Amino acid sequence: MKENRTHLNEDQILLSLVDENDLSDDAKGHITACQVCREKKTALMSELENLGEIAKDFAPLTRKKPVLVSRKSWHSVLRRPMFASGFAVIFIAVCLLGLTLFIDSSKQITARLSTEAEEDMYLLEDILEKSALPEYYLDITVTSNNYFDDEFLEFITPMEEESNSV
Repeated sequence: MKENRTHLNEDQILLSLVDENDLSDDAKGHITACQVCREKKTALMSELENLGEIAKDFAPLTRKKPVLVSRKSWHSVLRRPMFASGFAVIFIAVCLLGLTLFIDSSKQITARLSTEAEEDMYLLEDILEKSALPEYYLDITVTSNNYFDDEFLEFITPMEEESNSV
């Protein structure tokens, strides 16, 4: 027979295991008639069914670590107070650091404001000392006639009290 001459390859046998309807009609007929291909199919099916067992053979053994539940170690008893005291020390250190930074920053702000106020005062003094008018207008201002003092004004316009006494 021709069927003995050409056997199905492994992919076709796997396809027959999944769904025989996907095979061609010639391959379907061959797998039902050929004893060698049927033996390959049953061997492959048994290998796939035992795949889980084969994987377990190659997997390492699971070992559990023994746990002593009934006995508490003295380290666990001391951990809570040590943790709480450590947390308290860190909290106090952070608070003190924040307080010193706040105090230093407030002092810096105060110093900066006072220096700014002094600079503003120097600017005001400079503005008041300098004349806003150009030099050619200074001749007609009061500051150019600074020789008119109180004595001169009393000489020009005597006070009423002095006139009564004379």
